[in-house]
Amino acid sequence: MKKYLWTGFLLLVAVVAGWAAPEGETRTVPANPKAGFYWDYLLYIPNTVDKEKTLPVLFTMNDSGIFKSAAELEQATRERFGRGNEDYIAYEIGVPMVLPLIPREKGEVNSHDLNRAAFLVKEGPYKRLDKQVIAMLQDARKQLKKEGILTQKKFLVAGFSSAGAFGWKLALLHPKKILAVAAGGEMYPALPVKSFKEKELLFPVGVSDVKEITGRKFNEKAWRKIPILLTNGGYDYNDPLNFVYGQEDGDLVLYVFGQGTSQNRWETARSLLAQLAPNVQTHTYPKTEHEPIQQDMIAFLKTHLQGGSLRPIPLTDTSKNPAWLPLQVSQLYWGQQTPLTRDKEYLGDTDLMLQVPGKQMPFWVRFSCEVDILQDGKVILSGLPVRGFFEEENCFFLQVPVSPEDAARLKEGNTSVFTVRSRLPEVLAVPLDLTVTVK
Repeated sequence: MKKYLWTGFLLLVAVVAGWAAPEGETRTVPANPKAGFYWDYLLYIPNTVDKEKTLPVLFTMNDSGIFKSAAELEQATRERFGRGNEDYIAYEIGVPMVLPLIPREKGEVNSHDLNRAAFLVKEGPYKRLDKQVIAMLQDARKQLKKEGILTQKKFLVAGFSSAGAFGWKLALLHPKKILAVAAGGEMYPALPVKSFKEKELLFPVGVSDVKEITGRKFNEKAWRKIPILLTNGGYDYNDPLNFVYGQEDGDLVLYVFGQGTSQNRWETARSLLAQLAPNVQTHTYPKTEHEPIQQDMIAFLKTHLQGGSLRPIPLTDTSKNPAWLPLQVSQLYWGQQTPLTRDKEYLGDTDLMLQVPGKQMPFWVRFSCEVDILQDGKVILSGLPVRGFFEEENCFFLQVPVSPEDAARLKEGNTSVFTVRSRLPEVLAVPLDLTVTVK
């Protein structure tokens, strides 16, 4: 089945002036439970490292998909290196980098976003992933020292999407160990407060119970000394509310950041951080989707290579970027009527299929968009989620499952012709004159 789920590290390499493939040595360091970590990690030493200087080590979490084995995860992660991915930041700054090979788990525990369920794991290899990462970084310092590369006690942090969320939370939990953070793609940053409008904010929405789940209270004084850059794209609707937060945490997110779109909530987060966190520079890149602007992350970390107070940097202007969105739906079909030449066996007779011309499809559309089905201007079915997409030559088909029971309800009226409305028209545009017939 050729269904596509793109991972979150989509790169804007074209705008990086003078880009060259990073070079250096990448080695796999095996898990060492006695040293405090149960997973392998990659240690990347770029050839730009100056061994005459005492350097910080850079940490970034891997932002991979779900793999069948640790070997597949490592292979996929290594294949990203040399293509302007995670290693590019370390190469440009000239520092060693640690990238944990912690798998992304299915189910409630989101190991890459470091969600609440991850902290409720009491034993086994997923226990206290934040402490495991710190142990990996300490281990890397020892290995580098043996090779004559001296490193600082504090670390740099970079990451985007899930890796950005992990990095933000790592700084909240271990602020005395962090020099600076450059993160993006994190829509709902955990706020450095215990309550909001008289409501207790549990981690990872706030820090009210950090001591209960980690054994150590939130060190606000130390955290406020960390210079942090936190960014998102203005067309980024990759909403972690759908797959990171449990019900209770999700309700807290909506209470704090609002009921609008993920973009509305991100702008609320920016406003709150402006009041609560003078150590954080935030930015929204116009016409940019779920993709990092790496040159800004590099510039920020270089500026704060020795830590210190926040010194805001000028950020890349993306306002003149060509806009990918909204995606324009050109035709509507039901199930087997869809003109796919392959993979039709995965379509149900009642699947509503939306044809979208083009060669690029943001992976997060299937997590973020919902549609309504209308008859004579009235909503018959509401909030149907886009669940998948299929590639055909020069176009994609988005799959919106409709239950047989709901399809039967559609046929009960005097007409079988319906229209479709997108609940996120700025991302997915469905012309009002497009109709679909239920047979």
